Amino acid sequence: MTPAEVGDLLGFSRPYVVRLLAQGRIASEFLPDSRHRVVRLADILEFQRLRERCRTGRDRGDAGR
Repeated sequence: MTPAEVGDLLGFSRPYVVRLLAQGRIASEFLPDSRHRVVRLADILEFQRLRERCRTGRDRGDAGR
């Protein structure tokens, strides 16, 4: 998927997705001989899962320890 498609799927702007990719928070690969990135759906779903897990932990506060 392209960063724009990832943004549409997650509800993020394309520039924000590009920052997440640059930071390595979502895994991506560059196309051969190109500046363009592609992201696997599995990596997007993993990012969503981890994000939701962090969010849930924060909502529970210390009760989750």
